[in-house]
Amino acid sequence: MNIRTSLIAFLVAIFVFGSNNLIAQNASLPREYNCHFTKSTPKIDGILNETSWQMVSWSENFRDIVGGTKAAPEKDTRMKMMWDDDYLYIAAYLEENHIWANLKNKDAIIYRDNDFEVFFDPDGDGLNYFELEVNALGTIMDLFMAKPYNKGGKADLTWDFEGLKSAVKIYGSINNPDDNDVFWTVEMAIPWSAFNNQSKPQISDEWRINFSRVEWTTEIVDGKYVKKKDAETSKPLAEDNWVWSPQGVVNMHIPEKWGRVKFVREVADKKSPKFWMWMNANTDWDLNQWKNAFERLSSAGINGLLVAANEEVLNKVIPLAHCYDMQVHAWFWTMNRGEAKPEWLSVNALGKSLAEEKAYVDYYKFMCPALPEVRNYLNNKILKLSQIEGLQGIHFDYIRYVDVFLPKELQPKYGLVQNDIMPEFDYGYHPYMRALYKSKYGIDPMDLKDYAHDKSWLDFRLKVLDTTVIMLRDLIHEQGLKSTAAVFPSPDMSRRMVRQDWDKWGLDYYFPMIYHNFYGEDINWIKKIVKQDVKAVGSNSKVFAGLYLPALKNNDDLKQAIKAALKGGANGISFFGYGALSDEMLGEIWAINKNK
Repeated sequence: MNIRTSLIAFLVAIFVFGSNNLIAQNASLPREYNCHFTKSTPKIDGILNETSWQMVSWSENFRDIVGGTKAAPEKDTRMKMMWDDDYLYIAAYLEENHIWANLKNKDAIIYRDNDFEVFFDPDGDGLNYFELEVNALGTIMDLFMAKPYNKGGKADLTWDFEGLKSAVKIYGSINNPDDNDVFWTVEMAIPWSAFNNQSKPQISDEWRINFSRVEWTTEIVDGKYVKKKDAETSKPLAEDNWVWSPQGVVNMHIPEKWGRVKFVREVADKKSPKFWMWMNANTDWDLNQWKNAFERLSSAGINGLLVAANEEVLNKVIPLAHCYDMQVHAWFWTMNRGEAKPEWLSVNALGKSLAEEKAYVDYYKFMCPALPEVRNYLNNKILKLSQIEGLQGIHFDYIRYVDVFLPKELQPKYGLVQNDIMPEFDYGYHPYMRALYKSKYGIDPMDLKDYAHDKSWLDFRLKVLDTTVIMLRDLIHEQGLKSTAAVFPSPDMSRRMVRQDWDKWGLDYYFPMIYHNFYGEDINWIKKIVKQDVKAVGSNSKVFAGLYLPALKNNDDLKQAIKAALKGGANGISFFGYGALSDEMLGEIWAINKNK
C-alpha cells in the first residue's frame, strides 16, 4: 500500500471512528425526517421511478434496533416519504440477495416472514397508534393499538387502513434459492382518513413514526428457504430487527422512542449532482453488477449518470439508480448514427459521402443536420427516449460535424499533420445543404472563391446545426427533462475543430470534454478552459468539466484536475470512463466531497 493510499485509509478510519463515537453519544436521540409536499401523484406499483419520488431524499440506512455501537446491518434498508392533501406516501428499499415469503392471508403475523413495518403515532402521545406490515408477496397486516403492550395494550387486528394502496416490486425472483436476487421495494399510499379520520397535517406538524425490517437467518433445505435453527434448542434463531430510528431495546412498541417526521409544505427541489460518470450500456451486466457499480459510485458522491441510450438497459437500471439517489440521463449519440440511411450521411468537399468513404474510423456515420428526414428521425428518437419512466435528461454526444481538425496529439495516430483544412475532412457539403445555401445567397458554396475558409459558408453550416439542436432541446424541455451535451473543450475550439457552436444552444448543462492530454497540455490548462466555458454560457447553464481518467495517472493528478476545474468555476465534474475508475480514485473523490 503506498503512502497516499495509506493516508486515505487513515483519514477514512478517523472519520468512521469519530462517527461511531458520535452515534454512541446520541444513541437515545430519535432520527428526524422532513416529509415534503408533492404536487404529483405517484402510481402505486412498487416501481419508484416517478419524478415525485426522485425529488425527495432517502433516509439514512437503517440500524440495529438497539442502536449505540451495535454493528451496522449487513444489508441496506432505507425509506422516503412525501404527502399531498389526500395521502401519505411511503417508499422503501430493502437490499436482499435471497428474497422469500410464505404468508398470503391478510392479517397473518407477517413478521414471521422477512418484512417491512411502519408505526405511526400522529399526536405523539404514545397512545392510539397504528402499525402496518408487508412481506415480499405484498401481504398486509395492519392493526391499531390503544396503548402499548407494556401498558396493558392489545392489538386490534380487526382494524384496517381503509383505502390503503400498496405494492411490492421484486428485483430478482422470489422463493427461488437457485439464483441471487438484488433487492425489493415497497410503495404505499395511505389516506389521511384511514388514521381514524385524522385530518391531514398542517404545516410543520410533527408525527412520531418509525420503520422496521425483520430479517430471519435462513438456509436451503430440499430447494426451499428454511429458518436456521439453534443447535441446542432446535428453535429458529432470533430474527434481526433493523430500524430507522433505534429504540435502545428490542421492542418497537415504545412510541416515545420513534423518530420525528415533520410535514413540510414546500415541494422538494433536488439539486443537480456535482459529480457525474459516463457509463456504457454494458448489455451483458445483470442487476447485481449494476448494483455493485452504483454502490461504488454513490459511496464517493458520484450521483449523476450518463448512461448509453439503450432503452432496455435504461428501463432496467433507472429504478435501481434511484434507490441510490442517482440521476440518470440518456447518453445519446446524436448526429453520428450507425443505423443511418446512406442517403442521410454527410458529404465532404470532395463530394464523397460517409456511405462510401470513411473519415478516420469506420463508426463515423455523421448525418446531414439539414435534411428534414434526419430531423424527423432525431425527433422520433428523442420522443421515444423521453417516454422512459424515471429518466431525468437526454445527453447529446457527437452533436457536430466530422472533425475538421483532430486534437494535435491524436493526429500522428492517423499519420496526419493538419495545419489547414483538408478537403477530405471538411464535411457539410450534402447536396441538400448546398441547395439551401444557394437559395439564400444565390450561389453554390462550391463556387465560392475560397469555400473552405468562407465565413458565410461556415456560419451557415453552424446555424443549420444550431437550429437542429434547438429543435431537439425544445422537444426535451416539453417532456419535462433536462437537455445536456458532451462538447469540445471551449466554444472557439469547437467552432474551429468540429463546426460546433455550442454556446448558442441554451442547454441546461454542458459537459466540455477537457481531455488535456489530447491537446498536449498540462493539468492547469483545465482551469483556463473552464473559465472560458463558464463565461460563454453565462448563469443560465451549468458547466461540468469532463475529465479523462486514463490520462490521470495517480491520485495527485486526479486531485489537481478536479481542483483546477472547480477553481475555474465549474459546477461539477464528469468522469470518463468507469473502467478506469480505481478504488484509490474513488477514495480521493470521497475525500474531496467530504471537504467541500
